[in-house]
Amino acid sequence: MAITMTLPLYRSSVMLASRSSKIVNTRFLSSSSSHPFVLSHPKDVDTIIGGGSGTKRGRIVCVTSGKGGVGKTTSAASFATGLASRGHKTCVVDFDIGLRNLDIHLGMERRVIFDFVNVLMEECSLSQALIKDKREKHLSMLAASQTRDKESLTVEGVEKVLSNLSKTFDYVVLDSPAGIESGARHAMYFADDAIIVTNPELSSCRDADKMVGFVSSRSRRAEIGDDVDPVSQTLLITRYDAQRVSHSILRVFYFYIS
Repeated sequence: MAITMTLPLYRSSVMLASRSSKIVNTRFLSSSSSHPFVLSHPKDVDTIIGGGSGTKRGRIVCVTSGKGGVGKTTSAASFATGLASRGHKTCVVDFDIGLRNLDIHLGMERRVIFDFVNVLMEECSLSQALIKDKREKHLSMLAASQTRDKESLTVEGVEKVLSNLSKTFDYVVLDSPAGIESGARHAMYFADDAIIVTNPELSSCRDADKMVGFVSSRSRRAEIGDDVDPVSQTLLITRYDAQRVSHSILRVFYFYIS
């Protein structure tokens, strides 16, 4: 069942995205049957414990897009802040290795000492790299490296970090780079939910449609197959102008009746 999410601090229109058929990805990682679950099985987050509201681990939400410059990092920062303001322990992770910007959006650029790659390389502990927000007590950030490249990411390393984060936080929000390169693939692979960010213009919408298929076919949930729910996907339209949309609709209407 798709989830609809509203972002505070960022005026947006939200629509449910259609799901593409599942295709097992064999190039990014071998089948899940031979892969040990360091990050617990997706059923652990889909199953409610004892009839209550809690699950065995936090949900992993990937904020991604096909096209760059659509407001993805702003959306990830706003969404994570909104969750934290509602009392959910939330960590937002910058996956744009080499081109980090999330720290600027959250006002933490002067507080970054260790980063995501430092944790992957075991040059520091995860707790040393996490930065707590000074305004929202439930919000933390894990910054991307500014000096390494995306080849520093490995499936095993990313899974280990996300496993540890999901044991501590209710939500782990992943700010993915645009496109389908290494950083984006690693971010979307372990997602329980995905927010596909787009602008209301043709090239952005076409790339977003492509991303829907990638998330549907190249996630760990897709590899596991029918045993678990697929990644829940939501399309987020940013830079939406209701007045421009209404004018466009009227122009199309008058074109067809004239």
